[in-house]
Amino acid sequence: MRAIRGLRGLGGPATSPIAVLWLLGVWLLLWGSVSPLAIVSGLVIAIGLLWATPQSAVELGLRFRPLAVLSLLFLVTLDLFWSSCRVAWHALTPNLPESGIFDVPLRVRGGLMITLVAIAVTAVPGSTVVDTRPEEGVLEIHLLDASAPDAEETIRRDVRLLEQRITAAFGSKAERRRMLEG
Repeated sequence: MRAIRGLRGLGGPATSPIAVLWLLGVWLLLWGSVSPLAIVSGLVIAIGLLWATPQSAVELGLRFRPLAVLSLLFLVTLDLFWSSCRVAWHALTPNLPESGIFDVPLRVRGGLMITLVAIAVTAVPGSTVVDTRPEEGVLEIHLLDASAPDAEETIRRDVRLLEQRITAAFGSKAERRRMLEG
């Protein structure tokens, strides 16, 4: 059982066998062949790297809720479609819209949850996360079309809804409680 939890070598930190196998796989892909020399050298390098650069364990705290994930995927797909249509329209018209950069506060605080929200925002055409400030819980978002008078309020509302959907699909109980409170 101890071997499954981690390999200990030379009194150093525990090394995950999954991490060793993953690094070995990357090494073999880089070499483009599977030979005994490539496997042995890959194992030595993988174990050496993991031993020399110990990383603290990461608690993901994610929960997978299938119905909420399906709802999230459906709604993000719709958003992708309509946003793509708007960006295509702007590309075909002669006048460029007024763009803008806005600070959008988040209610989620976990690094992984902030990352999921940032990825989802950036995936939608016409918006890009320029900067994240996790300590403040803020995303700095560039909008291609910020010409509407309520553009800042619209992006804040859209990110808030996206944040709710992502939290419903993957958030911990504490994150979901924070959504309800704030």
